[in-house]
Amino acid sequence: MQLDFALLLGSLGLLLVLIFVIALVINAIFLGIALGFVNGQNRELGTTFVTALLMAIVSLIPILGCILAWYFIKTRHNVGWGGAIAAWLITFIIEAIVIFAIIFLLFPGLLLAFMPTVPTFTFTT
Repeated sequence: MQLDFALLLGSLGLLLVLIFVIALVINAIFLGIALGFVNGQNRELGTTFVTALLMAIVSLIPILGCILAWYFIKTRHNVGWGGAIAAWLITFIIEAIVIFAIIFLLFPGLLLAFMPTVPTFTFTT
């Protein structure tokens, strides 16, 4: 009984670590794309992965986490404060667009829920 629980807990922990690493890789890819828009340097996957990891760690701090994330982007990728904030925002915009595209591809019926309906008018003479 205890061994089953330990195996289940270990499997759950491994799954959470795997999901975290995959999310960091995806965030690093999108950060690299966003840095292209603001002419950032060091846009390789390894460099953006470390930046994404640092950003994930400091995001646990409520207000200071945003400023530290911008600082990491600014110093690691040689952009100004405006470029760091823009890259940070563009990263989230790209992520949101991709998430909505995946949701609408998996569940196309949800698209109809967001489309406005046109009222029909009947004319009587």
